[in-house]
Amino acid sequence: MFALLLVGCSSTYHTIRLVNRSDRAIEQVFIYPTGSKDHGASRATLAPNASADVKMKAGNVDVEAVSAKVRIDEKTKERRTASGTIELKGPAEVIFHDSNQPPPPEVRKPNAHAITFRVDDPPPEPDQEMLPIEPDTPAP
Repeated sequence: MFALLLVGCSSTYHTIRLVNRSDRAIEQVFIYPTGSKDHGASRATLAPNASADVKMKAGNVDVEAVSAKVRIDEKTKERRTASGTIELKGPAEVIFHDSNQPPPPEVRKPNAHAITFRVDDPPPEPDQEMLPIEPDTPAP
């Protein structure tokens, strides 16, 4: 009976496969119980199209990814983040991708979860051919 009690109290851990389908490196991936203020240490870094496996205790978990800096324009760089919550009941796959690309086909697999980096369209380039309008000059 004592052995059964120990088995019943043991924590179940599952593997989460992290997959980077964005076009830039992901420098940090945090996975922590939902609602926890302590996000702990980063669990992985992922080059574009790379993957990594991590073990996590079953339950609801938050996944947060922080990408490498990206250039927005000549003066601006930003570090994008993406996050989501999953219910971890067994092995799972988390696929990170950009909002300006179609979702990768593997997000349709059972136990796959898409987490999306929001990518805004770049501002339009000013039209170089447009010149300022000069006021009409009256004829002499």
